[in-house]
Amino acid sequence: MPRSPYSETLAGMVQKIDATLQRADALVTAARDGATPRHVVDRIVAAGGDARAEDRRTIATAAAELKDATRALQGVTASARRGYEQNRWLMWTAIGGVVLGMVLWAAFAGVVARAVPASWQWPEKMAARALDLSMWEGGQRMMQAASPTAFRAIIAADRMVLANRETIEGCSKAAARTRETVRCTIKVGASLEEQQDSDR
Repeated sequence: MPRSPYSETLAGMVQKIDATLQRADALVTAARDGATPRHVVDRIVAAGGDARAEDRRTIATAAAELKDATRALQGVTASARRGYEQNRWLMWTAIGGVVLGMVLWAAFAGVVARAVPASWQWPEKMAARALDLSMWEGGQRMMQAASPTAFRAIIAADRMVLANRETIEGCSKAAARTRETVRCTIKVGASLEEQQDSDR
């Protein structure tokens, strides 16, 4: 059922009367306790002073905590800056170490390779690695580059030995038996260059 405007006005008046009664009760209680208006004012002032003192303590504590937090943040910032600088120095030191190592290796690699025992074959292996070939192929390429004429002579001698292997072995055995120089007759074919020239 809808409320009438009269009942709403009546309810508002009842609330106001209740509030006034509560205030009157507070005054009656104060009078019964022997409180004078000056005494009530003093109690209000004292309560206000206590509240202000508590507020001052809270503000001082908050200010101290803010200062501590600011100091901590400054320390973190300084630490981060020092860490960045240390990382930068570490990076430059590493780069310098790598460059110095490469220069020293380039300058002293040959000296070190020749200082080790010959059976290790470091110089030969380094040369073959530089040519990206096996040691055998690398050696042939280096001989051919150093002296093409001498290299051709070695190839021709190798072909002669291969073509006359049995004859040369027989002559070597005869020389070993007699302990003297033995004359051998071998067959020599045309060299590869001569064959190519005759084909032209």
